[in-house]
Amino acid sequence: MLIGGIQTLTLLDYPEKVSCILFTAGCNFRCGFCHNPQFVDPEEVKGLAKNLIPEDKFFKFLDSRGKFLDGVVISGGEPTLQPDLIDFIRKIKDRDLLVKLDTNGTAPETLKTLLDEKLIDYVAMDVKTVMKDYSKLCETEVETDKIKQSIDLLQNSGIDYEFRTTVLKEFHNPEIIFKIAESIKGVPKYTIQNFRPQKVLNKAFEKFQGFTPPELEELKRSAEKVLKNVVVLD
Repeated sequence: MLIGGIQTLTLLDYPEKVSCILFTAGCNFRCGFCHNPQFVDPEEVKGLAKNLIPEDKFFKFLDSRGKFLDGVVISGGEPTLQPDLIDFIRKIKDRDLLVKLDTNGTAPETLKTLLDEKLIDYVAMDVKTVMKDYSKLCETEVETDKIKQSIDLLQNSGIDYEFRTTVLKEFHNPEIIFKIAESIKGVPKYTIQNFRPQKVLNKAFEKFQGFTPPELEELKRSAEKVLKNVVVLD
């Protein structure tokens, strides 16, 4: 595992659980608004190489602090790019900890294995926009069929999960949010997260805009035409 960073305690990232967060290095998207550029930009990831956290150090931390934690959040970057992700999660589960996976949904094969083997307990998957706009927003060619497969897998998984969208005025509006909501009917929780330009992958996005509170409420109402539980994070 390419472990780029660890946050030793969070009460926010795994709903109703005390957890730590592990950030994997590397991503197959180049979303200009990404707030973790150090784990995405190839040059920054290359610079991280000499400072990667060894696996044994992470597991020593778990063994010393695990009794205070309910679970581990695996985020990134994009964790499913890691070829040893499944074996790594097995080691976490051997310590009787819950696992939450943050993913962009581009690896349904990996997601299916994790679900089939009951290695994950919660998934937060990004649904970044309507499928026809995916490649433009992510600034790379996206196989949207794989995104759809991952959505379907989660909707039939029986585990806790949510879909989430980071919203920018330049890419999103109530109509787009409504269409996203239609594509994820039945999701137990949909999170609309407002864009903040303070830390971004592409400097050009520092000039892009998020939404005002009233505008976010309009996006929320649009999603609620289809979904029951819509959460807004400003």
